[in-house]
Amino acid sequence: MTAVRRRPYKLLTRVVTSNLTTDRQTILTPRKGYRTRLVRVRVVQDIADGRHLWELYFGAAGNIVTVAKKGIDILAIPNLSSATTRTFLQREGPRGLRDEVLSGRWRATGPTDAHKFFIEYEEEP
Repeated sequence: MTAVRRRPYKLLTRVVTSNLTTDRQTILTPRKGYRTRLVRVRVVQDIADGRHLWELYFGAAGNIVTVAKKGIDILAIPNLSSATTRTFLQREGPRGLRDEVLSGRWRATGPTDAHKFFIEYEEEP
């Protein structure tokens, strides 16, 4: 009988400040040769700036429509509040390809003040 060798589960976190335009922004780049497995992303607006929509997807395409199959979520961030993707269970969240970035962009108009992204993820070989 062969023993199953489990990979260690190591939850990683990163905090990123948003850009202010509707241009694509790389919010996470995995280590060389690794894949990103998403657990959760939370976007926080701590200065009143109105309601905004944020597209979240894998890859370096200009928007989520171009790569619909790589899309993760479109978050609606209320004024002076936050929005969160669903929280995925261990090893069940969306996973990018090796060396593929996690991207996002503001839809329609960018904010006038930066927002904070709290990214929880793991890296897999």
